[in-house]
Amino acid sequence: MTALLGITSPLFAIVVGVAAPQAAAADTVVLAPWVSCTGFWCRNETDDTYRVDVILDCGRESERVIRAYLPARRTSVVGGDCGSHRKRCPNDRDRWCDEDNPILGIRYGNVAVDNGPIPPWPFGGTGSSY
Repeated sequence: MTALLGITSPLFAIVVGVAAPQAAAADTVVLAPWVSCTGFWCRNETDDTYRVDVILDCGRESERVIRAYLPARRTSVVGGDCGSHRKRCPNDRDRWCDEDNPILGIRYGNVAVDNGPIPPWPFGGTGSSY
């Protein structure tokens, strides 16, 4: 038994060491007890609906705030885009082209219980729930 543990302990350490960076890569933010978000996915495991402001950090030193509703006992997709900006076209410098403004990060703010009716889509945010 001791010999078996001597062999499996280093293997266990290797497996944990390999799995740990992947788990650390997912930044889960707890918004309230039993309500959390990872990237553009939020999970509400309560009996209340939560209203949250999703703050997108955009390129060109700007941000965009989108209101999202997290229905009770659901996983929801939240977020949006950062819009676009005009710049000279790369192939024709005499014309202007639209270029997407990249999303550089996502944050969450103004979290509150909101058990009123969820506004119909679009309500200035997103609302896909699974």
